[in-house]
Amino acid sequence: MKKSILSNCERNFINTAIQEKTRLDGRNLFEARPVDIYFGSNWGSCVVSLGKTRVVAQVSCDIQQPKASRPNEGMIYINVELNPIAAQHLENNRQSEAAILINRQLEKCIKDSRCIDLESLCIVADKKVWNLRLDINILNHDGNLIDCASIAALAALMHFHRPDVTSTGTNIIIHPFNEKDPLPLTLFFLPVCVSFITFESGVTVMDPTYMEERVGVAQLTLGVNSYTELCSLHFDYLTKTLTVEDVISIASSYAAKHATQLIQQIKDVVAKDISLRFSKDSTYSCHIKEFIVSSKITSMYNDNISIKLNNWKNSEESKNEVHENNDNEECSHIVKVGEGFAELIPDETKVIGDGGHNSWCVSSEEEASDVEIISVEKPSNIETYKAESDDDSEEEVVEIIDSIDLV
Repeated sequence: MKKSILSNCERNFINTAIQEKTRLDGRNLFEARPVDIYFGSNWGSCVVSLGKTRVVAQVSCDIQQPKASRPNEGMIYINVELNPIAAQHLENNRQSEAAILINRQLEKCIKDSRCIDLESLCIVADKKVWNLRLDINILNHDGNLIDCASIAALAALMHFHRPDVTSTGTNIIIHPFNEKDPLPLTLFFLPVCVSFITFESGVTVMDPTYMEERVGVAQLTLGVNSYTELCSLHFDYLTKTLTVEDVISIASSYAAKHATQLIQQIKDVVAKDISLRFSKDSTYSCHIKEFIVSSKITSMYNDNISIKLNNWKNSEESKNEVHENNDNEECSHIVKVGEGFAELIPDETKVIGDGGHNSWCVSSEEEASDVEIISVEKPSNIETYKAESDDDSEEEVVEIIDSIDLV
């Protein structure tokens, strides 16, 4: 399925709202969506939700021969899958440009920055090393995939524990988890990606949604660690009027602050889960089941614009509320029909039908000298409709006869 085209009306609506410092989901310009992290039963398995964007990550390992250029270092391989389960316009069994771009940005942020101690993955120099594989699958696409994928990748790497090995000359013994405790990976620093979108008006926002990404003209992704150091940078723009220096000067401080808070949240969640796994007093259960909601559609991709109302009241409160407005003003109230949904109910005394305020009905305070109201009585048995036209008209008289008249 092809990607739906964004109409000019939707584009102008979003740009106008951004110019007024208003986002459709009710957030501030530099406010990120909430992050939830859930871990699976295996080491290095986690699901991360950033708003409605959801990503699952899994780290696995095997023993291979090292590269000839780096005989005493392990290896890491990153794979990103973007399937139609995330969005309708994505194709199955075909690597899209978005997946390739996310893969390259993660390699820059994690692999090229050398945040993982690859030398600790060496078993026998020039013979056997650990090969890590990081698989990332997008479950739902609601914008800012790179940030959600980087959070899932970092949480999976911090949570992953590899088996302990013993080398006896030519033989290598891999100990199961019941014999020796697994060993965590050694990370020098913890980088995450923070993305920004700039619009035509020059306004920059953090953590864009899917609709904001389609309207924006420039996107900046910064890889920042807990020491507020820059690990990677990616700048994509559609117009040459903006430069990377203009966006970085605005977004750098917000990116450093948000990255510090985000990394601290990941540390706390990972430490809590690991302590529960090694705790012998309490029985550990898989936390990923808390992410799965029964009787609910897993994919929440939608092309329509979703607007969050900051203030609404329940239906019972709105019914009891008395509206004290002038007669000339149209009065409406908002009724909450469900979690995340609302309906605008017009006042029946002021609005007739779906056409808005009836200008033909005159209020009691207005003068009705030019308006004459005539009451019309309906006939009981026969109704005759005759067109007002010339004698040459071919239209006939239509008579509606009841069954009583046929007797």
